[in-house]
Order: sequence, then structure tokens, then C-alpha cells
Amino acid sequence: MSAIPDSFASTGVFAHRVTSEPPEMFQVIGERGSGTNVVRKLIDKNIASFRTEALGWKHGFPRMLAVPDNLLTIVCIRNAESWALSMHKRPWHADPSMQTLEFSDFIRAPWLGLVDRIEDFETIHPELKALGRELQFDRHPLTGAPFPSLFALRRAKLQGHLSMLHRGGDVLLVRMESFLADPETALNAMVDRFGMRRKHDFVKPVNRRLGTRHSASVDARPVTPDRMSEADMDFLRAELDLGLEAQLGYTY
Repeated sequence: MSAIPDSFASTGVFAHRVTSEPPEMFQVIGERGSGTNVVRKLIDKNIASFRTEALGWKHGFPRMLAVPDNLLTIVCIRNAESWALSMHKRPWHADPSMQTLEFSDFIRAPWLGLVDRIEDFETIHPELKALGRELQFDRHPLTGAPFPSLFALRRAKLQGHLSMLHRGGDVLLVRMESFLADPETALNAMVDRFGMRRKHDFVKPVNRRLGTRHSASVDARPVTPDRMSEADMDFLRAELDLGLEAQLGYTY
């Protein structure tokens, strides 16, 4: 079983290789609001590899049939405070009832997801009439229960995404903040550790971010604060696995 090395807290990049051949394709996974799309676009622009969604919805719990030897899974994580603020500002696939909540209420409310943009779920079978139904990927994968708060959702999703380190495949674990501040390091890790190939001898940037295309489901939405209040930070600290967060380089 591979553990997250102590060095990750400072580097924000961990390359876990178990196969002998270079990966032929990659998939980025992580909770929404964690930089998955910008990281995926940066890799797409700079690494000669094929992007896939074969593992299932990138923001869901891992539910794949198998982990192939020719796949690199890239797990993307983000600081919980900035992530929670982002989730309130752009509440992708949140039920409209949640989009009307002030931030403090939003992070404390039982999480309710909605299949509102069917095109965002590439693996949904066309026979499944899912549009407008509750998003089951946002419920507990074992009990089926809804998560009692946004941070309970984060705690479980983190465990699920990090479980890729124990499933027998190649994994690149990246902290969003570190990747965006220094994409060269993560891209070089893909070359040096996994034998992949750069498309250019420089980093080709991403000019458009998916988050700018978010459209709310309600007309009037509360303003997202710039920072969390101390009471909200107390709630964050009470809800999260602080030991795991510290392993990932986050202290609150």
C-alpha cells in the first residue's frame, strides 16, 4: 500500500508508478471546484497523451470496472477554504434550493446534487432518463445517504479519490495551487517518472477557464464572501480530517 510521502506537504506533487510501460492515456479526477478542468487542459496542451473519462465521472467516487495498465490517473486536490468558497460561487450540479443559501448556511446544509447538465456526465447510458433527477454520485457510495454538510462531502470524496493510490495503477497526485504556480514541475514528473512526452519545450498556458461558463439555476443568488468567518472556519476544522489535510499540505 502506497502512502502519501511527507514531502508532498511541501512539493504538492507525488508520482506513484507501478507499471513498466508509459501510460497511453490519462484521466483527471477530483471534486468539482478543485481545478480538475484547468489541470486537464494544461496536460492536454503540454503532454502527448490521450484524455479519457473511462474511470467514470471525474467528480464522483471511483466506480470503475478495472484500472488498466496504460492509464495514468491524476488526482487533483485544493485548499478546503478556497474550495468551499468556490463551490458557493459556482455551485456546479447543486440543487436550486442550495443555490439560494447564504454561504454560512450553504456549508452546513445537507448536500443535494442534481443532474442538471446531462452533457457533463459522459458515462451516463442514454437509456437512463436522468435529467432533473438527484445526482446519486453525490450520495454516500455504501449507505446511499446524503452527506450532512459540504465538508462531509469533501471528506468522503477525498478518501475516494486518494484510494486510487491503492488500486494498482499509476497515479499522479497534485495540489491545484502547486500545479498552477509551477506547472513545469508536474509536467516534468509525468515525463521523468512515467516516461511520457512533452509536446513543447515550454509550458503552453490555458487561456479559458471552465468556471467562467457557470450559469446559476436561480435568478437571485447571495454574494460569496472573500474569506470565511472565524465561526465558519471553526465549523470547517470540526468537520474535516485535519490529519489527512495536513498530509496534503493544508493547515487551517
